Amino acid sequence: MNPKPENSENLLAQFKETVDKYSANITSDNLIDISKQFGIDTTRGYSAHQVSQIIYGKIKESLKIDSEKEPEKISRTRLLNLQAELIYRHVLYNEDPVEYIMTLKVINDSCRPDMNYFPPFSDVEKWESAITNCKSYNKFSLTTHKILYDDIRKDYPEDYDIANSVKQLIEKGCTIEIVNSDILITSGMEAVIDELNEKVRTIGGIVLAKSLLNHLTHIGKYSKRFERFFITRETSGVSFDQKPQIPYGFLLNLSLKYPCENLKIIDPQKLLDEIIHLAIIITNGAYGVQPYNFWTFHFQTGDTIIKFCTEIALWDSMFSIPQCRTSTAIEITDKLFSYIDEETFKGTFGFSRQEFIEVLNEIQKMASETNMPVIIYYSTISKKLKQIDKETILKILNFLSHSDGVNENYTLPSDYSSIDFYLKPLLKQGNTKFLLMNKSWCSPNYFESLATRLRESFKKQKKDLDAELGTQLEIFLQNKLTEKGIIFSTGDYKVGGIAGECDLLIESEKAIVLIEFKKKVLTRKSKSGIDTNILLDLSDSILTAQLQAGRTEIILREQGNITLKAKDGTETIVYFNNRQIERVALTQLEFGGFQDRSIINQFLKSLLTHSFGTFSEDTNIIKKFKELAEKQEQWVEQYNKLYELDKGFAHYPFFNCWFLSLPQLLEVINISSDNNTFHEVFRKTKHVTMSTLDWYREFDTVTKLKRKQE
Repeated sequence: MNPKPENSENLLAQFKETVDKYSANITSDNLIDISKQFGIDTTRGYSAHQVSQIIYGKIKESLKIDSEKEPEKISRTRLLNLQAELIYRHVLYNEDPVEYIMTLKVINDSCRPDMNYFPPFSDVEKWESAITNCKSYNKFSLTTHKILYDDIRKDYPEDYDIANSVKQLIEKGCTIEIVNSDILITSGMEAVIDELNEKVRTIGGIVLAKSLLNHLTHIGKYSKRFERFFITRETSGVSFDQKPQIPYGFLLNLSLKYPCENLKIIDPQKLLDEIIHLAIIITNGAYGVQPYNFWTFHFQTGDTIIKFCTEIALWDSMFSIPQCRTSTAIEITDKLFSYIDEETFKGTFGFSRQEFIEVLNEIQKMASETNMPVIIYYSTISKKLKQIDKETILKILNFLSHSDGVNENYTLPSDYSSIDFYLKPLLKQGNTKFLLMNKSWCSPNYFESLATRLRESFKKQKKDLDAELGTQLEIFLQNKLTEKGIIFSTGDYKVGGIAGECDLLIESEKAIVLIEFKKKVLTRKSKSGIDTNILLDLSDSILTAQLQAGRTEIILREQGNITLKAKDGTETIVYFNNRQIERVALTQLEFGGFQDRSIINQFLKSLLTHSFGTFSEDTNIIKKFKELAEKQEQWVEQYNKLYELDKGFAHYPFFNCWFLSLPQLLEVINISSDNNTFHEVFRKTKHVTMSTLDWYREFDTVTKLKRKQE
């Protein structure tokens, strides 16, 4: 085992030294004596609660500081993070954390909710009083914050399991440091990753993928209704019943590196178990982003939001995979590129759009009855599609396929930038043999296979493909609404010198739904957990769209109506009529856990209270942070205005703010029949959260409940 690492800031050592210095000042076990010691008039009655309140008050008073004047203050988050570090050291080095954790629990409990900063430990007088009273409280109230040394995991299961994974990594040769209460793997991880890769190579990626997908199906995680796996966060209010999850995303992306099957393994299950165990200790020990308790999603602050968002992005990358209903993916691919004339399309690709879509539909049919990897044979497709030239079919299959290695540079779970599977849906296995790993997982790649080639072509012509696709997205969505009999408005407006545009407005009897499109995607750097990119990607999608929708909402509330002028010159007057207003930021591709309403609420709130900067010297990054600061100023202005205009907003700010993807909105539209049913279906998940951070799973649950009631 490695020698105990030193914390560069030594905050834990300072805290432990301070706690060790002082003792409880309660000298009796008798409640009357204790009450008298704390100045309670026992002739008029006394209670344990009175004593508790007095001790808590003394602790809070002792630790009060003027946070503006105290340069060395300790943030509440930083102080409470010491609990995790104490657990880590307990598991790794057998250190006894009990008294220190109990002291921190008393500080947290007595100083909530408005104390965000504490004095430095050099302020001896304050901490002497605080620690003395903390120990007095724990002596007086023996069970309130009691922790059993032999049962510490029950109180801190997440931190305990992270440390246990790290311990196993150390046994495999890794070295670590604990810095700012975080465990850092300093060396040895490469050998563990190599061991995992070698095991995956030995058994074959197809065998591994089949095993994982079969397991997900067997435990009921596949939804036939949505044609996707529900790979979600499994949190609860009783955290000790949780355990480290299998990092399906990490393992499935590794399986793509070795797309073969080794059927000669004597005991494949043993090897599979070893692979899964290795993947778990790597992801849990090196990253520790799996939440155990659902309250984690509801109490973030500006101090913690960036780290929190980083953990969301990393969890999605390691544990989940991109998915889409195959028919939806094909329809989006077809419609969004339909504006390109046939001559240009065929000149770019060597086949027509219609031929391309017909081949996609045939692949869909071949894979429709299974969740497992499927072999796509050229001969089978050509027999089915006799109207298409055989050479053209082979050309399309080759175009859809990775001919060389896939994800070759992908090693670490966080290294999402090295994933290139998203560029093509198929893996070439021979001249006429192609592999589709899973229909839901591969479906999003249909669109990207065309988009990547067209971007290259458009760039040479100095055209912006993504800008045009944004327009086509709007047209596609408008057509889907029209098919369902849902009436909408769209267009520009100018009110009192304020000019703007409303991408989509849908009225019902009870509400007005404002939808703003953003073509911004969650970049691969964000998916790799780079906090700067996460913040900027969310800003360019959620914040920008919500600012646009917010302007429209303010006009409706102030003026009582708004006039929208469509591109064809048609003008529509929309009246507020005191209806609910729902604001939707809509993206083409999904942002995973960020599209949960509780997460959006936390993110938007943090933009009111905290400013964000960067140490980057990249001029483009610096420019984007300047733009973010300007957007935040507008956000605060809108907040203050809506606080005055809407009583509901004053109580529940951002409760009407949504962040959805196009496929999610299409699911709402598909089971709607007019404007009123659209709003009724749309708001199903508004008052419900199961803390899975999976919109599909929660939408599935609430709409199933409704069908059962009917």
